[in-house]
Amino acid sequence: MGTDHAFTVCLTHDVDRVYKTYQYLTHDVRRGRVRGLRTLVTREQPYWCFPKITAMEDKYGARSTFFFLEESIRPDWLKPSSWKLAFGRYSMRDPRVAATIRELDAGGWEIGLHGSYRSYRDRALLAKEKETLEEVLGHGVIGIRQHYLNLDVPGTWRIQRDIGLRYDASFAERHTIGFPGGRRDPFIDPATGMVVLPLALMEGYLFHLAGYDAERAWTMTLPIIDEAEAHGATLVVLWHPHLFNEDDFPGYATVYERIMQECRSRGARFRTCAEVCREVEVHAGL
Repeated sequence: MGTDHAFTVCLTHDVDRVYKTYQYLTHDVRRGRVRGLRTLVTREQPYWCFPKITAMEDKYGARSTFFFLEESIRPDWLKPSSWKLAFGRYSMRDPRVAATIRELDAGGWEIGLHGSYRSYRDRALLAKEKETLEEVLGHGVIGIRQHYLNLDVPGTWRIQRDIGLRYDASFAERHTIGFPGGRRDPFIDPATGMVVLPLALMEGYLFHLAGYDAERAWTMTLPIIDEAEAHGATLVVLWHPHLFNEDDFPGYATVYERIMQECRSRGARFRTCAEVCREVEVHAGL
């Protein structure tokens, strides 16, 4: 998309969890954070951070994309790695979740699909998840990001395109930050016609690399913002909603707001993934 305009920022959120469940409570115990255990005996829902996120984004005139998940995987008691996927799941048909999906949509936020862990290789499963989200939302969706960034190229994009999706935001470098493969702009996969939005900055990788120090994490974002600005690029940012809970994840929300503030001060334009997808399609004459 070149350097003929200010750089673009796509703010995104993969809605993996909406309620705090056992793995996060044991996480508190391991880290000696007793304050996190209060949710065992209260009715608090510390990971329900939608109002906080939308108020923060509204402050900067931004609208983001929320990718909602319908995970169907069952626990394998011999594989503890499956427990995080299987437990703490939510349903998009949960009345509170469904109402929030519709409220976000009505407020100008984009709703996309967060394809479940196995769906990147399963057309029928992905189609079912898309249908569920569209029934809840009341209209179609055009975009997706796969859970855990699972991606077979070009097989996953072919499945996504086949069920009527137009863009995918799963393309990223694993366990690091920065533009994957040097791809600073969305592109159309020639084999499938899928619009691909490369992911440059995810909070999990960022904070891990920064040793969970918020100030260091913030400093590490600046070269990526510099690169986006210098090239008129599209900077796709991922921040999971439950990480906006400052008690459990100190500094995460602050760094997110600093990114918005910094990008706004540099003249960036905030766009949803769907808006960027449409621009790419128009530019390609589609």
